Amino acid sequence: MIVKDSEEKSVFVKELIEAFKDIDISILSNVEQLENVILSLANLMERIWVKNLKSVKIPKYSKSW
Repeated sequence: MIVKDSEEKSVFVKELIEAFKDIDISILSNVEQLENVILSLANLMERIWVKNLKSVKIPKYSKSW
């Protein structure tokens, strides 16, 4: 997870915006190329997410409220 209002969230959003800016959409002339760009975006988002996430362990006997 990425904690709301954390430094990790800010970095995640900034890196995501930069990644989106770097995608060349001038090559889009058919559905296959569009699908490739969308797949690239999904991969970028996943890499950036994993890079900035924080692991959280929930104890076996934790109470849920």
